[in-house]
Amino acid sequence: MDVSTLPDLIDTRKTAEYRRWEDSLHDVAAAAIDARIKHLQHAKKGDWRPVGEGVCELRFLQTGPGWRVYFHETNLGTLILLLLGGDKSSQQRDIKHAQAILKTLKAQQAAIRKQKAAAGPSTGARKK
Repeated sequence: MDVSTLPDLIDTRKTAEYRRWEDSLHDVAAAAIDARIKHLQHAKKGDWRPVGEGVCELRFLQTGPGWRVYFHETNLGTLILLLLGGDKSSQQRDIKHAQAILKTLKAQQAAIRKQKAAAGPSTGARKK
């Protein structure tokens, strides 16, 4: 098979909060959510909706207690940040928490960019 014809997968990154939630799931739920994330990596979102401030919600209405995965898509569709997970019972709290996580990540990224800009352009040469 010609590798150049394979579609590019969307990269996914998981926050520590998402990993903690994922680790708390039983095997059946974890498998269903993992399968859905694999679809997401192929740009197949399925049942989802924006919930504000750059956060989107994947809905799992057919399995479990109405699982939810909160994510942010960035870099022109090449990166998805998996922010947090939950279920219908904690949905409103989880949305606010996911929005806060994203806001913190964006602030950290802006601080890094500012720090790099203040340091000036790098020539790649090492000082002796």
